[in-house]
Amino acid sequence: MRSFVGLFAFAAAFGAVIAVVYWFVAHEEAAGTALLAVMATGLAFAAAYAVVAERDARLEGDDPNETPQMAAGDDLGVFTTNSPWPVLIALCTLALFTGLLWSPLLGIAGLVGMILCFWRLGAESART
Repeated sequence: MRSFVGLFAFAAAFGAVIAVVYWFVAHEEAAGTALLAVMATGLAFAAAYAVVAERDARLEGDDPNETPQMAAGDDLGVFTTNSPWPVLIALCTLALFTGLLWSPLLGIAGLVGMILCFWRLGAESART
């Protein structure tokens, strides 16, 4: 958890510094400053939430004396390594967003493809 909090706190500080610098560089462009400030606030919120919600968590990454061999064998979940569905979902998502910009028919085809891919991915995950 320390690594997570440190990473998110550093990224939040980086976003805040960049937002301030961006404000001084581009005075008339408030949208970029606002988006960077939202990014910094969101990352700071995630780091603070991790500190409060996971303060009693004992993770392997927090122990400096633990080696990867000692943490080996822990169940990390199910990962599909030979499935085409994640790639197809990404392509259908691309078609959906491209269709939103250029062609509604392409967007509808992307949406239908995404639904079919999620359906097949769910069926494949249920079998494993």
